[in-house]
Amino acid sequence: MRPEFEYGLIAKGVFVALVAILPVFPLVWPQHLSAYIVFLLFLLFGLRPLLVKTGLYRLWNDVGAGVEQQWDKKYLEKRAADIDRKVKSESFHKSRYRDPRLPKRW
Repeated sequence: MRPEFEYGLIAKGVFVALVAILPVFPLVWPQHLSAYIVFLLFLLFGLRPLLVKTGLYRLWNDVGAGVEQQWDKKYLEKRAADIDRKVKSESFHKSRYRDPRLPKRW
């Protein structure tokens, strides 16, 4: 069975870094070693099922998709306005009629 989602490169990299500092951790905070190991085990085995069963992963995807659609809509509207402005400017440049309000070498 294929899981509903896979962790990305950043999440995997952070987890590998947390595991890599595991040998150094007891030297710095020996009193917190057991809590750190439990935290790593939770990240390894418990986070994905928690996100899937509570629906937080699906909620995150829906919110992210909505935000992405808004960004795309704003970008497309801005791009269309820029293109219209450029076409209008070119039509002014190429017209035979020269508006007296425009600068001399417009």
